[in-house]
Amino acid sequence: MKFSYSLIKKFSPGLPAKEKFAEDLAHKSFEVDEISGDMMDIKITANRWSDAACHRGIAREAAAIYGLKENLPPVRELSKKKKGADMAEIKTGDCLRYTAVMMEIKKVGTSPAWMKKVLETCGQRAINGVVDILNYVMLETGQPMHAFDADKVEGKIMVRKAKKGEKITTIDNREIDLSPDHMVIADQKKALAIAGVKGGKEAEITDKTKRVIIESACFDAGAIYRTARDIDLRTDASQRYGHGMSPFTTEIGAGRAISLIEDICGGEVIGETDVYPKKQPKTVIKFDIDRFSKITGVVILKDKAYMILRRLGFKVNGSGLVEVPPERMDVTIFEDLVEEVIRIYGLDAVRSVPPTISLHPAHSDGSFAYKERIKNAIVNAGYDEIYSYSFGEEEGNGIELQNPMNREKRFMRASLIPSLKKVIDGSSKSFDDIKIFEVGKVFEALDKEHWSFAVAARSKKSDQMFRELKGAISEVAGKGGIVDISFRKDDLSSDNRLVINIDGKAAGILEVADGGKVAYVEMDMEKMMVSANEEFEYKPISPYPSIMRDISVWVPSGVLVQELVEAMELSEAANLEDTDLIDYFSDNGRTAVTFRVIFQSYEKTLSDAEVDVEMGKINTVLRGISGVEIR
Repeated sequence: MKFSYSLIKKFSPGLPAKEKFAEDLAHKSFEVDEISGDMMDIKITANRWSDAACHRGIAREAAAIYGLKENLPPVRELSKKKKGADMAEIKTGDCLRYTAVMMEIKKVGTSPAWMKKVLETCGQRAINGVVDILNYVMLETGQPMHAFDADKVEGKIMVRKAKKGEKITTIDNREIDLSPDHMVIADQKKALAIAGVKGGKEAEITDKTKRVIIESACFDAGAIYRTARDIDLRTDASQRYGHGMSPFTTEIGAGRAISLIEDICGGEVIGETDVYPKKQPKTVIKFDIDRFSKITGVVILKDKAYMILRRLGFKVNGSGLVEVPPERMDVTIFEDLVEEVIRIYGLDAVRSVPPTISLHPAHSDGSFAYKERIKNAIVNAGYDEIYSYSFGEEEGNGIELQNPMNREKRFMRASLIPSLKKVIDGSSKSFDDIKIFEVGKVFEALDKEHWSFAVAARSKKSDQMFRELKGAISEVAGKGGIVDISFRKDDLSSDNRLVINIDGKAAGILEVADGGKVAYVEMDMEKMMVSANEEFEYKPISPYPSIMRDISVWVPSGVLVQELVEAMELSEAANLEDTDLIDYFSDNGRTAVTFRVIFQSYEKTLSDAEVDVEMGKINTVLRGISGVEIR
């Protein structure tokens, strides 16, 4: 941002040469990009536009740095009692304050040479006496200003949202299409200006203007930023408003403009109004010198710290209560005061001292390690991890937020499965096979939450995703130290849903959808951790050969494969090593299921006769299950 060194020096007499000032300013406040003649290009940080994007603000910084006395021009106070106190009305919450002053002027004329020089130095062009004064006031105080020809304004001024289909022609003859999201300054019939961005042609100041309405306002930063972006029109005013302005500055700008128009244009105030719906609250912070020293490592006298704050415009009383200037919108907490004091005092005073800390042995987080163990196991099974929001739009048994980010994210999730379903549905057009999982927290109540583990698998070609997912979960459970896991129906389960039990207790569900092409699992990971066995037993591979036998049975509907497998494993058949499902088909309402049974001894080679005896035990157990028939 361009500044006039001469004007800064006028407001802060005793300022050193430009080069010295630029160096000191860079050390304590802002960097200086360029010096050219009287012009200094100073980089104002984003959080300081409300107070330092003007010559008064930089002069105050200079006075604080060098201990100088400010020489700011007096600001005329608004009377708020003159005729026309109701000539403006605010109809949108995006306008925080609107100050309007009506003045009669003897002539618009031209601005004086000293003012034109400041404008030119700061990259502005001279237009006429009234407009130049308002541009100068913006450079001096930071407050954007605008003027309307009062005789072209019909009725009172209104700050409102634009109407649908409304248009405006700006003072540079550009026609802008407005929307109801944009804020305008209007009279009773038409829009006069795009609020905070650009004035309109309808009521612009000309050489024939005899009465002017001076506007000094404060608008919501987000509203002005969005409007300037929407219409692709960025001005000096929109940049200032877009960074955030204090409502306090409106009266400073208005008072300064009145004084200059009275002096230069022969103006006389005939009406004033100041609409200020919700006044900016004061910010008061307790300054603790001991806390300051602990944070910075610098020991200074309390009075020295108070003096620095007062130079920067803060009010400090004897008990250390600091009232923040209203235009310093960046100062909200004690640490901000610390920064203000230490930067003026000098960052060179902060000594580099290694911190003194006590070392503690590193400890492992058991829950984190277990989650990583489960994740690695499911990834090795061919599944990809996803991350989803903790909030969703599904009601279910979720907990509704009082102040959600948006309507689609108003419930705290009670399950991970809806998020997996969204990913499956959204990716099915691009992939034939999808295998995903997520580990995250779910919420049962405001004060009750737990870690959950959810897995989903989908295939366009196979309707056996139940088996795919059941096998993956069984493998993950084994690698996670879970010995006793089973999949069973219960009284509340449907044909498409099984309850997953760990150590005989419900710990999750397995759900099948889309004719078997999609399957979901969700398990309570905290129950998994409780049941996990960290000790593993290993045994050597048997040196003797195994014997395999196949057995086929007819199974009625309603009997699970899990029941048959458990029955065979509990049949007391000796040397039974493994039981696997290898084939099945359906015929006339029954299902034919084929198992492969493996026998192996660690002591000798088994004979066929010995295996036949053990197979007889298995056959007997299977025949005891209602409706099961050996083929």
